[in-house]
Amino acid sequence: MTTSVIIGAGIVGLHLASKLVDKKHDCYVLDMAPYLGEHTSGRNSGVIHAGIHYAAGSLKEQLCIEGNRLTYEWLKKLGVPHNRCGKWMVAEKGDHAALDIFFNRISQLPIPKPKLISRGQMAKLEPHLIADSAVLVPSTGVMDAAHYIKALSVFVENKGATVLLNCRVTAVSDGKIETTRGAIPFDLAFNCAGLFADEIAVMAGVHGYQIKPCRGDYYCLSGQPVTRPVYHLPDANKHGLGVHITPTTDGQTLLGPNAFFIEDKTDYHHRSDASDYTNAFTHYTGKPPRHLTQGTSGNRPKLFFNGTALADFNFIKKNNFIHSLGIESPGLTAAPAIAGHICKLL
Repeated sequence: MTTSVIIGAGIVGLHLASKLVDKKHDCYVLDMAPYLGEHTSGRNSGVIHAGIHYAAGSLKEQLCIEGNRLTYEWLKKLGVPHNRCGKWMVAEKGDHAALDIFFNRISQLPIPKPKLISRGQMAKLEPHLIADSAVLVPSTGVMDAAHYIKALSVFVENKGATVLLNCRVTAVSDGKIETTRGAIPFDLAFNCAGLFADEIAVMAGVHGYQIKPCRGDYYCLSGQPVTRPVYHLPDANKHGLGVHITPTTDGQTLLGPNAFFIEDKTDYHHRSDASDYTNAFTHYTGKPPRHLTQGTSGNRPKLFFNGTALADFNFIKKNNFIHSLGIESPGLTAAPAIAGHICKLL
């Protein structure tokens, strides 16, 4: 039997474990954290992305579109709370031309057909928004990401995989991974370590890649003034998709995230002033939010190669080791498709 070791028990590592167990591998999933979802997989907005924000033909676009369909299947199978509500893409006031261009571009993608919504229709469908017009993207949704990770971990363990937490990788040699819980021999190894994938890559002899943590802080608003996530049109000059509004599955609303680089990958100290979030909400709705409280914080694993930023997912196979690098958003949505892509590299 093939022994496979996956480094990283985030959503990608767990989906890969499910695939490998189906292939009759003896599968171990290692994570240095004491509990699941400590890093990127558990610190996000929980949005199920449609695949509309990424470069044409990129892996992010392809795997997100495929992953969107697969994710809904998994959420239903695992009993994870979710809502296939769609989302609003709104333009700046008066900028109908940009919205039309965006609508025409995404209408060519193999996704459920977007709809162009007039101001009059918006007033009926989303009375708290003040957008002149918007694009409704129907395949977007929201999920309980923490529930998803925990349920998937139980699922893969019941199938026969072994998930080991508090298990930090300290060295990689030919056919053996050294950890704080002892050495594990392997036939195949998979680097799904997210923020720390560059460090694992170096241990395995893959050099030149660096992951820089890009912070995103959230604020929370009690209640749900909107029925769907609300985004502005994408800005190529920003590190993320901008501060947006996301109604969650538990009756709250998230504002955020923002985006700025920090040094420490494990620094989750919320340091963003509420004013930017208040201004963003007011911009969308015409009224300031009430009773904002600090929410969670997360770090995106932004990938660089020899100092140059790489915008797409990267997969590198060296000998019997496959490395997944730069798995940031839309990694949560793309995860089941990413697992399938990795298996094709075997």
